[in-house]
Formats: sequence, structure tokens, C-alpha cells
Amino acid sequence: MSADTLIRLEDAIPDYHIRTGYYLKAGWELFKQNAVGFVGFSVLAFIVVLALNKLPGLGQVLTYVVGPPLWAGFLIVALKLRLNQPTEVNDFAAGFAYILPLLLYSVVSSIFISVGLLLLILPGIYLMVGYVFTTWLIIDCKLDFWPAMELSRKTVHRRFFEVFGFLLILCLINLGGLLLFGLGLLVSFPYSLCVLTIAYQDIFGIRSTSF
Repeated sequence: MSADTLIRLEDAIPDYHIRTGYYLKAGWELFKQNAVGFVGFSVLAFIVVLALNKLPGLGQVLTYVVGPPLWAGFLIVALKLRLNQPTEVNDFAAGFAYILPLLLYSVVSSIFISVGLLLLILPGIYLMVGYVFTTWLIIDCKLDFWPAMELSRKTVHRRFFEVFGFLLILCLINLGGLLLFGLGLLVSFPYSLCVLTIAYQDIFGIRSTSF
């Protein structure tokens, strides 16, 4: 995407407010539209990640490569459901079409966040929150990793504490899922991604019709 297009995207961002209650409710309705698919793919994705982590040597590297497009599959299905488009099982694997920008985003953001956490912690937290919509921007707006990271950060910066509080609630929901012997994450994790998809649509709008 060109620099001019990126500028137009930035200019189009409204002076939004985070509507946590609406996001949580609409996210649940979105999750229920394909609950079996979301939970089933959660099981598969977690199994794949756990299996890769147990491989000696390259296991963690492979996890780093495979993980982002796996999680992106949830977003693609959620975005299609929001557009009232039919979904199929293969859509959960469609994140691999974006593997390069997602991998670069994962590597670069991890470095920046790690450095930020070492620098009095707060810069790292700021970046973790700021980059929250990057994956959606890569998939939906077809942005490269760096413009997507910057557009997400600049957008979140406008309402940083609102976004931070919203994400804190999602973290608590997933903590509850973790406490249920970890099995609750099979619901709480895809549900959280559905909630974030609702938030993304509310703030940016969905700009693409194909993923």
C-alpha cells in the first residue's frame, strides 16, 4: 500500500471512544455464529503449538513462524462473519497467505516490546497496547507490517487508557479461562479475538471484501 493511501487511512480514523460493553456483547454474538469452528480450531492450533515447542532445536523457531498465521485464521473467519460472508474450514488456514508480514511484525514488535520492557517497563506496555490492531490492518487493509504497526499505534495513542482498560478486561477473561484447567482458553481465546474484531470494525471499519 502506498504512502498516500496510508495517509488517507490515518485521516479517516474518527475521534473514537472504546465501547467495552458493546464489544463484549457483540463479540459473544459473533463467537456463537461459528462456536464449533472457533473452539475446534483452538484445539488444533494449541496442539500444533505445543507439539512444535517440544521439538528440540528448531521447535521454538517454528512456533514463531507458524503461530501468527494460525491466530490470523481466527480473525479472517471473524471478519467474514461480520460481512455476512459464508465461511468454511479452510478459512482458518487462510492466515498463511500473510505469513511474511505477520512474521516480520511478530519479530520486530517482540524486539521493540522487549527493549521497552527493559526501559522502565512502561514503554513496553505502551507498545504492547499500541500494536493491538496490527494483524487486522495487515489482513484487512493489506498493509505491510511497519505501516500497520504505526497506524495501529497512532490510532491507539488517541485513546490509550481507554484501550488499555479494555484489553485489561480481556486479559482477566482469559485468566479465568486459564484457571479452569486451561480448558476455558478454548472458548475465552477465540471469544477475545471476536471481541477485538468488533472493536477493530468500530474504529477502522472493515475495508476489504476478500481475505
